[in-house]
Amino acid sequence: MEIKVNVDEKSGKITQLTFSGDGVNMEAIQKALSAISKNFQASAPEEPLLGRDITDLSADKYTIKERLRLFLKFEFRGMWFTSLQVKDKYERQYGEEIKLSTVSTYLTRLYNEGFLERRGNRVEREYHVIDVNVEDKAVERAGQPITNLK
Repeated sequence: MEIKVNVDEKSGKITQLTFSGDGVNMEAIQKALSAISKNFQASAPEEPLLGRDITDLSADKYTIKERLRLFLKFEFRGMWFTSLQVKDKYERQYGEEIKLSTVSTYLTRLYNEGFLERRGNRVEREYHVIDVNVEDKAVERAGQPITNLK
C-alpha cells in the first residue's frame, strides 16, 4: 500500500509525504496527517486544488483534459517531457489506461491554448508547462483570452 500527500504552497514549493509498506497503520497515518493539517491550517486559508493528492481528482468531477492539465502542472512542473512519459506516469498515478493518441491530442490542445510550450519535430516532440508569469505574457494561440487559461 502507498499513500501520497502533496502540499502545494503559495511560493510554488511542493512538500510530498509518502507512506508505503505492508501493514501500514492507518490510525498512525491519520494522527500524523491531522497534526500536519492543523499546522498548515493556521497559515493557509484554504488548500488550493493542486495542494491535494491528484489521485483525488475523480473522473466524475473532472474531464480528462482538466485532469491532465492539473496532472501536468503538478507532476511535470519545470521540466520537459514527452507524450509517452505523460501516458506512463498518468497510468501509474490514476491506475487507469489512457491511449497515447489521447495524450498527444490533449497536449496539442493545451499547447494551442498557451498552457504548454513545445519543441522538436513530430517524432521527438517535447512539451513544457509554461510558468505562470510567462503564461500571463503569452500570445493568444487559440483565440481564447489568457484569463481563461488558468
